[in-house]
Amino acid sequence: MLSVLLWTPSAHAQLRARRLGVNWREGVPTLSFSARDLANREVREALGSGLRKRIVLTVQAFASGRRTPLATRRFACAVTYDLWEGAYVVRMGRRTELFAELQPVIDRCLVVRGFTIGTAEDYREARGRPVYFAVRAEFNPISARRCRELLRSNRAEDPVGPLVINIVRREICQAERATEFQSPPAGVPERAR
Repeated sequence: MLSVLLWTPSAHAQLRARRLGVNWREGVPTLSFSARDLANREVREALGSGLRKRIVLTVQAFASGRRTPLATRRFACAVTYDLWEGAYVVRMGRRTELFAELQPVIDRCLVVRGFTIGTAEDYREARGRPVYFAVRAEFNPISARRCRELLRSNRAEDPVGPLVINIVRREICQAERATEFQSPPAGVPERAR
């Protein structure tokens, strides 16, 4: 539920359409897609800085005409270029991998294969109807908790702070770079296979 609060395509705003591979197994979609376009020149340079950087993918499934997602799932990579080892350290959950070059890092974090989203129960109401999948790829996003901390001003000695915070509220909690897209509508199978 927290992921839903972090990002939901605004009022069904039409995102760029992009083909996503969608296979249904036992009533659950398995997705394959690429968000490599997030890694522009600035992102590539930042990944080689030696500082820890984060890439977060949020995927949501929507029934056509519905504002609330049927299911949401997030995937995150923490990337650090180890200057001593001359290698990229990629952490995903408890798993750590080393890469000698940047391109395999980008592929590991932004090319998704076999990504399941939700349970069969999440799609029960949508069986036989079209659904689409919205993807948001972010580079160095601000967590919801950190955003709240930044927006909360409890410094009595700084009367200008709350005013400035209200003016730039949207910019404060944005990722350094983000890309969004959605799949064309696809029908949910009538029966789980």
